[in-house]
Amino acid sequence: MGKKRKADGQLTEDKLDTSSMKCQASAIHAIRERGKVFAPILEPEIMESRSEAKLRQPRAEVNAQAGTSVKQLSKYISTDDDTTGHEDAITLRLEDDILTLIGQYEIWVRKGAISILGAVLYPSSTVHRVFAPSTHSLPVIRPVRNPFGPPEQPVEITISSFQCGIRLLKQISPMFGLIWNKAIQLSNDRESDSSTIMSKSTKRTYSLLKSAKGVGHTSKRPFDLLEIPNDWQALMAVLTSKRQVTLPTAALICGPKGSGKSTFARMLINGILKSRSVALLDIDPGQPDFSPPGELSLVQVTSYIFGPSFCHPNASDHGFKLIRSHHVGATSPHDDTHNYLRCVLNLFEYYQQLLKVHPLCPLIVNTAGWIQGTGLELVSDLIHQLNLTDVIYTSTLGPSEVVDSISQATGERNTRLHFLTSQPVETVPRSAADLRAMQTLSYFHLDEPELGHFRWTATPIDDMKSLPVHYSGSNQGIFAVQLLGSELDPEFLIQVLEGCIVGVVVAEDDAALPITFDITDENAAFGQPQDSTPPASYHNFHPPLPRTPEQIPYIPSTAHVTPPLSPTHSHSIGQALIRTIDTKSHIFHLITPIPIATFESLHKEQKKLIFVRGSLDTPTWAYKEGLFKQMRHHHALEKEGLGRGKEWTKEDTKQWAEGRPWVSAEGRRKGERARKVRRDLGRKKTKQ
Repeated sequence: MGKKRKADGQLTEDKLDTSSMKCQASAIHAIRERGKVFAPILEPEIMESRSEAKLRQPRAEVNAQAGTSVKQLSKYISTDDDTTGHEDAITLRLEDDILTLIGQYEIWVRKGAISILGAVLYPSSTVHRVFAPSTHSLPVIRPVRNPFGPPEQPVEITISSFQCGIRLLKQISPMFGLIWNKAIQLSNDRESDSSTIMSKSTKRTYSLLKSAKGVGHTSKRPFDLLEIPNDWQALMAVLTSKRQVTLPTAALICGPKGSGKSTFARMLINGILKSRSVALLDIDPGQPDFSPPGELSLVQVTSYIFGPSFCHPNASDHGFKLIRSHHVGATSPHDDTHNYLRCVLNLFEYYQQLLKVHPLCPLIVNTAGWIQGTGLELVSDLIHQLNLTDVIYTSTLGPSEVVDSISQATGERNTRLHFLTSQPVETVPRSAADLRAMQTLSYFHLDEPELGHFRWTATPIDDMKSLPVHYSGSNQGIFAVQLLGSELDPEFLIQVLEGCIVGVVVAEDDAALPITFDITDENAAFGQPQDSTPPASYHNFHPPLPRTPEQIPYIPSTAHVTPPLSPTHSHSIGQALIRTIDTKSHIFHLITPIPIATFESLHKEQKKLIFVRGSLDTPTWAYKEGLFKQMRHHHALEKEGLGRGKEWTKEDTKQWAEGRPWVSAEGRRKGERARKVRRDLGRKKTKQ
């Protein structure tokens, strides 16, 4: 079989009857350029006869566009061994080049070996899920040598689509828009922009990226590619080696904001996972990996981490196990460094208990980006009090006072210190505040898992079925509410709680509570309601907790400040959004992904549940989800000619906002929007 060259410079098969094939592989090009790339997305053609293609078993070689310097990268192979047999899966053969995709996809290594995000994947029956949105640097797939196979064996991988609902979040929040690949229609069914979920074979959830020199037919968007610096690779090779040691690696990663700490932590974990599980001590409350913001956690990782944190907002997936968590109620340690350090040390104690079961389980500690002033002192305290083997600082540019302090602390503890080049992202499509909001939104829209994998729902918060929890009476489901920080007048407690996020904390025993308060304090004047009989464990607590005029029990302040719960005797089980408070029935209506069975079990065991309100970001995204989804639906109908022939108006927004919690319509300019109106919460001033 010969080959001939067409006028446009592409290679094509000679004397091979492929006229019956309606789908040829889309061009897959090497991405040679490092850093920011304005890369068109290559959309595959519609497959009309997959079975016919399988019978012929042709190989359609994929080549670069004419006039470019990008050479052939891979081949499309249609065989009977395709993983799914659906039109949303492709099988590729790689030799010496790299491959980058945007979207969400499952990857199955059939032959050879590849590296992706620090992990090396070998042929097996395991299919790995990858989330690659444009909010973060896109992972690169590279062929690597397979020591367990033939030396010259080519790499063959199958990439397929999967549905989990995360793409539907764009229907309720603009933050989730334009971060995945463009939806691709692969069937005769018309694609809809409504809230209905397409069947698994109607959309391809990923796209192959080409070089900026190539030609594509979709709009261009800026992307960052995840390039691994040489010093990163060298240090990862050392820390992931199988050298015999008496103690497992315990590495703390610190550095400036946006320097690549979380990225390096994930890659290091992925590199270690080839031989054992890894414990992640995630102590960055602003951008945690396996929880919504405001939490510190210890997680045992047994599966690769292939995606940003909002793609795994808790540790409920089958490859991640939550050991213990603490709610600090803030996105920075700045609010209470003493309590922050106590929480970290308690989590480290649980890691030491984990070592008794898994003696060689390494520990990776991912810290916040606060390294100036008190933040630097906090990092030094962590180095002194944690039993670390390595400290990794993700910057080679100082500042000098930071480097000197960390060098001194590691020297005193005889701990190895490594410096890595920073890897800042050139394109920043989402701010840090946006990413926190996306992480929190993703958490509260988690649905029931499917086959152990994460799944999301795009139902707006105000349309979700709430979980009622009594705060008074014989069915009282919580022990108390706690407000961290400065003292607050109890009369304003409802305004502080309603429409806000609280940590759901379990007090393991009474030692968790700051019971040194004076029951004669003026805040306790409302007393215990006469018509309420709380559960025995609550009734027997002395002194009895004060209540607001609405009978909400709360932990009063001491010296005008509310001390936090003891991390030694309490732990967090997640977060909840208090949608409304029914003062007549004494019920909190919660929105939370925490399973109902968890609440029922704790109530049966008479455990003390405490709702902790800190200083987390106000969830403004939750107030406008319904409006945003209704506006999108309206525009979709107008686009299809099925609407009323009018644009969304100010009156439409007012009608939507009427009777809904948290929001009111305010006309500021054309294009009405719903806003949260905050009132003076009546915080008491601290006496001098």
